[in-house]
Amino acid sequence: MADSLMTVASWIFKLIVAGAGGVGKTALVQRFCTNTFITDHKMTIGAAFSIKDITFENGVSIKLQIWDFAGEERFRFLLGDYCRGASGALVCFDITDYETFKQLPEWITIIRKEAASVPILLVGTKYDLPGHQVPYELAAQYATDAGCIGAAFVSSKNATNVEESFMSIGKWMVYYATLPQQY
Repeated sequence: MADSLMTVASWIFKLIVAGAGGVGKTALVQRFCTNTFITDHKMTIGAAFSIKDITFENGVSIKLQIWDFAGEERFRFLLGDYCRGASGALVCFDITDYETFKQLPEWITIIRKEAASVPILLVGTKYDLPGHQVPYELAAQYATDAGCIGAAFVSSKNATNVEESFMSIGKWMVYYATLPQQY
């Protein structure tokens, strides 16, 4: 994606953060927005909302409206409505829990139904923990097969790849916003 396509000075984007309960979505958002890590998060009820400004190397700035969705099954019915108007999504899974990886198709389907062809980055969380059950190659291949922009493994605890993941999805959202509209 060429920097020349990003000529608008400022953008506001709605970013969805979704995935199974307990995978670390709230910790990921907190690390990105405040550069802090708390080990004991309360379960998200419905959705939590954060805002973060980003400026890229080329001077383009964006404001992210980050919607962190509850992952528990009982709240899943809310996600479709909240996806409307989204510009991108981070779909998270815990790399130490293969069951959360197996749920990715459901999350992607919900997002695609309401937010169509927005860029989606798969994010494997808890990279700092031992006992990985999902290898990066599998996640990357699934991302390709599912039409996502890629996969990243992150650790909110030690900040590995957190900033890079949000910067990447931010650049992709700008790129998608500059594409000619299809009517």
